[in-house]
Formats: sequence, structure tokens, C-alpha cells
Amino acid sequence: MNLQPYHDQFNTNQNDAIYLNHAAVSPLSRRCATAMQQAIEWNCDLTPENWIKFIGRLQYCREAIARMLNVEPGDVALSRNTTEGINWVANGLDWRKGDRIVTVEGEYPANIYPWMRLEEEKGIELVRIQPQDARVPLEFIEQQLTPGTRLLSISFVEFSTGFRFDLEEVGRLCKEKGVLFLVDFIQGMGVFPLDLSKYNIDFAAGGAQKWLLGPQGAGFFYCPKASLDLLKVTTVGATSIVNWEPYAQYDFSLREDASRFEYGTPPTLPLIGLEASIEMLLEAGMENVRDQVKLLTDVLIDGATSKNYRCHSPRGEGEWSGIVILSHPNNSPKSVVEALQSAGITAAEREGRIRLAPHFYQTEAQIQRVIDALP
Repeated sequence: MNLQPYHDQFNTNQNDAIYLNHAAVSPLSRRCATAMQQAIEWNCDLTPENWIKFIGRLQYCREAIARMLNVEPGDVALSRNTTEGINWVANGLDWRKGDRIVTVEGEYPANIYPWMRLEEEKGIELVRIQPQDARVPLEFIEQQLTPGTRLLSISFVEFSTGFRFDLEEVGRLCKEKGVLFLVDFIQGMGVFPLDLSKYNIDFAAGGAQKWLLGPQGAGFFYCPKASLDLLKVTTVGATSIVNWEPYAQYDFSLREDASRFEYGTPPTLPLIGLEASIEMLLEAGMENVRDQVKLLTDVLIDGATSKNYRCHSPRGEGEWSGIVILSHPNNSPKSVVEALQSAGITAAEREGRIRLAPHFYQTEAQIQRVIDALP
């Protein structure tokens, strides 16, 4: 497939820079920026027609997210970020003292702190599985899904290692054990084709600003109909209700799908940008996106290891991701990141190692420049 049109969408590719920090915050494509600029113009001239165009984009965003996940639009709530969705679960489940929550040591704090709060306030037990060689084997999870375990909460891709879970197998295990399953999708959605209808996932959350190539301040929460009654809606507003107009005729009847979690004025502008970004990825084809990211990361790792770098990210089939974690015996992560920065290459230091994260719109020639710049 010709990826040049997508390469040309990003200003970072026009100014001789190379951006390898998609696991943090991604640059916006021109398509994304144009969509938001158009929405701003609608607001500058806020006729009834333009207002309908502006607010109507929310449903298009919901539908785009649903297509990427292969779920029904009614299973998707629009949110502000991943953390909001995780907290809807943390605050909404009917916790009992002694309930066990299982997660992974090294998870991003958004998937740790809500459960730590429940330890303190509700008396639940938080268990963190210790990875082995940056991996979390299925048997490690199975060992922890003991009686009394209420929830397993993991990231699709671990931010600090790049390890990717087999969601179909983990979901099957959770279903067998009667354990609820929550997934943070932010480090993998936008790279891999997804089909949540196969994964037995009860809840999921994600955000726009990383691999989805969208703006900060937009996200989603997945809650299928089978899971709706498991969660109390703890934050409610006018738009949580079935018939929210006329405003002063109060009828507290929650919406009958995931949109009941949408409690007030949404972050419409970022969500419009997110829709444009998702449409671009779907147009490119998620299989093509995945294959290009695999190619770029393979080239990057081969070149880095030839310069005595060690790759700490699992690279086996079914476990690799767009995140590449490196270290060098003689060069500190800080010095490597600074050397790359001086060559116009954006990378990151995470957990005492070097993290590089290319995306599909980039080229092998750019990755070769990165390899050449590695000290």
C-alpha cells in the first residue's frame, strides 16, 4: 500500500524532524487539525445550521470508535480521557470488603491509583502480578484469579515494556473464573486491528492522544449492555437522562446504553479531531498500519542491537507492540535521548530506559536516520 499520503499529513515529516514518542503524545495530522478548525469556524458563526453540524459530529465520533472496536455504537460512551473510564468502574461497582482486584506491577498509574484508593476506603485487596522478563504469562494471571477476585484490570499494551496481552485468551480465562475484565486500550488501539466481540471484555477505556493520533482531552469508555447494570452511574447530569428536554420536567430515567455515563458538556472539539484521526486510520487499513509498525520496529531493533543496545521489549508473535525499550551498557538513557534530540529526533526516557515508538506514517529511511544517530 502507498503510505506516502499519510506521511505527508504530518508536519514533523516536512521539517526534517523524526517523532518517536507516540506512546506519550502524538503530533496531529493535518486532517485532524482541519476537522477541528472547521468546527471552530462553525462556532464563530453559530447559526442553527452550524450548531447542528457541530453537535452532530459527536455521533459520528461514537460510530467511528465503534467501527474500530467492532462493537455497537450504543456500547460506547464519549469521555475526556482513559482515566475517566477507569474511574467509572472503580466508583460504580458495588465493592465488598475483601474483594480482590488483580493488575500488573509496572502498570501506568491511572490503572493503579483508583484501586489503591479502594484499598483504603473499601477494604479491597489489590494484587499486582510481577512480570517475568517483561512478560505476563497466562498462567501467572490464572494463579491470581482465585475465589474472591472481582476484577482483572490490565493494559492492552504495557507502557513501560511494550508487552501486549492476548486479550482473547485472557478474556476467556476471566469468563471461566467469573472475574470481571477491564482493559486500558491507550497503548495499542490505533496500531492493531481489534474485535471486542471476541474478547469477553466487560469494560474498556482509551484516549485519543497516543496511537490514535488524536488531540488531548478526548477518549472513550466501552460498556456493553450486558455490563450496564453492574455499574452505578456516580456522576449524572442532564445528558445522562433519556428525555433531557424540556429541562425543567425532571424524569430521572437513565439512558439505556453506555451514553448514560456522559454527564454534561462533552469535549466536542477534541472528539471531532479524534473522529477525523480514526477515519484516517481506518482508511489506511488497520492491517496495513499494524504491518508497517512491525516493519519499522523490527528495523529499529536490528539497527540498535548492531550498536550494542539491548532490546527489553518482547517481540514474539502476539506480544510485540509499537513500543521499543532499549538500554546501552555505556550510555545512560538521558544521554541517548539528548543525543537523539540534538539530531532532531524525539524520544523518551521511561523507568530508567530509552523508549522509542514509531508509527505507520513514518518510513524505513527515517528509522535508518535514527539508528545512525544512536550514540
